[in-house]
Amino acid sequence: MRLQFLLLPALAGSIAVATVAQTPPAGTPAPPPAEGQGLSDLTNTVQGLEDQTRPAPVARTPAPTPTPPRAPPAANTPPLTTAQVAAINRAALRGRVLVAITRAGMIATQDMLSRVTDPEAAGIDGWIVESEGAAMVVAFFDNANDGPKTVYRATVLGGRVTSRDTFLGTFRPPLSRGQARLAAARTAVAATEAQACSPSGFNYLVVPPATATGAIDVYRISAPAARGRIPAGGHYRVSVSGNGQPGENHAFATACADIEVTEPPAGQQPRPIQIAASPDDVPTEVHVLLSQMSGRALLFTAGTPPRQWLVAGDRIGEIRDGAPRFVTSQD
Repeated sequence: MRLQFLLLPALAGSIAVATVAQTPPAGTPAPPPAEGQGLSDLTNTVQGLEDQTRPAPVARTPAPTPTPPRAPPAANTPPLTTAQVAAINRAALRGRVLVAITRAGMIATQDMLSRVTDPEAAGIDGWIVESEGAAMVVAFFDNANDGPKTVYRATVLGGRVTSRDTFLGTFRPPLSRGQARLAAARTAVAATEAQACSPSGFNYLVVPPATATGAIDVYRISAPAARGRIPAGGHYRVSVSGNGQPGENHAFATACADIEVTEPPAGQQPRPIQIAASPDDVPTEVHVLLSQMSGRALLFTAGTPPRQWLVAGDRIGEIRDGAPRFVTSQD
């Protein structure tokens, strides 16, 4: 197992994001499941994650969105359909969830590493995140022969770890049924083939299902290998069915490329970063995640007929007459 950490600048008003590169994924041990927790807890997990990912009041007054380079007029492009608008809003919401999972994983992993000197020797095979009220609970587990067990658990609230449990001895509490489903989905996807766009391999972000038996989406995100360079390709989503079978990879890009993050000249706003065209019809949750990780607005084309899009954090807009017309807002 290999752990790598890369601190990345975040969008104005947000906390810095770090990602954990795992090959195979590294995790932070989770605490023993609370009494009565199980599959029923998953029903509220996604809603809890969505609530926690909405920007805090201070983050709702960011620096003005930089003006993108002037795009060709979209004179003959029809207005967005209701279905496209709905897809964009779903992407923004799921993107917030991915950002929240990434932040919680980063904070918990840093805490774990300060207490577990050798995660590989401790048997950590991966980590998962669930919401618990206003907090996020990050469970790092081992794949024991008799089922996944908790090695380390951290509760993250307000950008810091508020409680933790460590189990490095022979006694390791089993994951709850809901947690075990998430861990199994992650392990199943990790066993399938996919090409990362980074020598650091993938980060795995597991999104809890909306229902106790619903499919679980697992995201493989190519991990940054150098400061200031974030892979724009090599990102996939796999949906794992209720019976634990992973479906096909959905690739969010067709080729490998990097987002190069450089500081703008003093006194100037950073300009949007042009990236390759997206194979999807509209911007996706991974564009939201990449914008947040890089701290930059992203400019690209997508759809048929081609449209030019600007993604700035969780704000998504179509470029028309050289200006973004945002479909999503900060509220």
